[in-house]
Amino acid sequence: MSGGAKYCIVSDVMKRIVIGTAGHIDHGKTTLIKALTGIDCDRLKEEKERGITTELGFAHYRFGEDLLVGIVDVPGHEKFVRHMVAGAWGIDMVLLVVAADEGVMPQTREHLDICELLGLTRGIVAITKTDLVDDDMVELVKEDIKDFLAGRSLEGAPLITVSSTTGENIPFLRGLVEGAAREINERSREGIFRLPVDRVFTLKGFGTIVTGTCISGLLRVGDEIEIYPAGKMARVRNIQAYHEDVGEAIAGQRVALNIQGIEKNDIERGVVIGRPDTLFLSQRIDATLKYLDLPLKPVKNNSVLRFHIATMQEEARLVLLDSDTIEPGEERFVQFVFSRPIVMLPGDGYILRGPYAIQTIGGGKILDVLPGRHKRQSEGLSSIYALLAHGSDTEKTEYHLLKAGHGGLKKGMLGILLGKEEKTVDDVIKSLQERKKALTIGKIIVHSMKFTEYKKMLVKFINDYYIKNPLKVGMSREELRTRLPQVEQQIFLAALEECIREGAVITEKDKVIAKGARKAQGEEVERFKETVLKRLYQYGFTPPGLKEFSGEVKKGEQHLKDILEGLVFDGKVIKIKGDMYFHRDVIEDLKKIVVDFLGRTKEMSPSDLKSRLDLSRKYMIPLLEYLDEIKLTIRVGDKRVLRS
Repeated sequence: MSGGAKYCIVSDVMKRIVIGTAGHIDHGKTTLIKALTGIDCDRLKEEKERGITTELGFAHYRFGEDLLVGIVDVPGHEKFVRHMVAGAWGIDMVLLVVAADEGVMPQTREHLDICELLGLTRGIVAITKTDLVDDDMVELVKEDIKDFLAGRSLEGAPLITVSSTTGENIPFLRGLVEGAAREINERSREGIFRLPVDRVFTLKGFGTIVTGTCISGLLRVGDEIEIYPAGKMARVRNIQAYHEDVGEAIAGQRVALNIQGIEKNDIERGVVIGRPDTLFLSQRIDATLKYLDLPLKPVKNNSVLRFHIATMQEEARLVLLDSDTIEPGEERFVQFVFSRPIVMLPGDGYILRGPYAIQTIGGGKILDVLPGRHKRQSEGLSSIYALLAHGSDTEKTEYHLLKAGHGGLKKGMLGILLGKEEKTVDDVIKSLQERKKALTIGKIIVHSMKFTEYKKMLVKFINDYYIKNPLKVGMSREELRTRLPQVEQQIFLAALEECIREGAVITEKDKVIAKGARKAQGEEVERFKETVLKRLYQYGFTPPGLKEFSGEVKKGEQHLKDILEGLVFDGKVIKIKGDMYFHRDVIEDLKKIVVDFLGRTKEMSPSDLKSRLDLSRKYMIPLLEYLDEIKLTIRVGDKRVLRS
């Protein structure tokens, strides 16, 4: 996939860091990177002809055998700020470039704003083009930069003058980059794998190739991947890191993935490559929002703005939770609602631009990728914000479990909501279990309080059902499950088993019954049951329908049906096809008659049974089908034979 580019060896013990440029157009960012690494980041013909960078460029430099620094070169023109955001999102350190012949300019300010909003605090400031001005001008620019950085994230950062043309201080700058890179912690290889795609293309003989910066986690050749948010699956055919074939893509690397099973047109810049079912599509999020302290108008609730995260840009409706407007310089707890779902994790930084993407107006940090609809300006919002912004992993887990309700959360979803690797999630779950705050049911973690609530609802529903239907023999397990708040079947069964063990309900066969309900029907009901049984025995093979039967016993149809269903449950009555009820002994007699007849004749037609019992078709057909259902007989053509 390299197309003949230089290779560099990447060892397993090598530290990998990504830095990115920032600065105004034509301040020499691309030329400086070439002087540092020998790599020209302008790859497009248009860029070379016009002398400006319009797309992200990439380079790398190896410091010895244990440090590899990837470099993302971003466009400086205001029209390409979207690309700048995409490049800045995955970097660990910024190289702020200011030209000696111009000093601090509009995109210098905007780029630094973006870096700060994304949480970048490490950096180096390079004053370029020193060969074009005298020493006095250089000193003026230095003072300009120091004033500009006062009170900001790069205040006190190393400041160095360089000339990419003469090579002045280039080795010294390279040394500063190495020193800073060695102090930065590598990104976690244990986290959820994410690769925001910044470029898609095809190569003859290889097929579809995507490039991007690995944000976290690890991916190997041969692994299955999912393209989010499209939900399409593919497989990794080959991986290159800095033009060298490697076996795995690791957090902190610039990589190219050759993927099979998907066409170039099915992927676009802005999608995220991850493992299947490890990321979540959010249509609503909780976040912090810092509105930059600029001469801008207040932003109103429900404003539609441009939301940038990683390599993706999407329209978002701003929901101000604690006010009707946000003023420049303010920071608020907000929600964003997207026109289509996007992929992100808690802790991710984002950038916000105006509806026409003219200027960066703010940004912040993602707090919750699966929030509920908060009631605006309500009590409790401040505590939710404090917990999501500053709480421990354990506190956040408990919050998410309570929010999930009776259905709980699978461990993988908890990992997404925390934005943490599996080990951290396991440790948090264990801590909550030890404190009796959570329990694991199969693959689902449920908050103990919500599980207790669900059990109480189950018991109350059965008790209320008995009060309203004292003659019914409880409710089937499946019907009960569907009447309660919807949860996975394993949670329902675990709750039911605990309720039985605690003596709150009882079960017989497939029925769940209120405690004491079977004993509390009274003598009058028992006498009526005996009357019904006696009548059914007298009717023999021709019992009346419910309406006729209820008239004879002078009880309502529903009352009679409840009694009959109870007798069916007790095994004293057999129900056949709809509402046809027979005394158990009558059916036993039928079985004996049929077995005796078939023992002699080997086969039996409907007319045989009709003549033997003098039955009409109304009763004969349901009875024959019942004998087939209980596997006494089997139909062969239009006749029945005994099952072997």
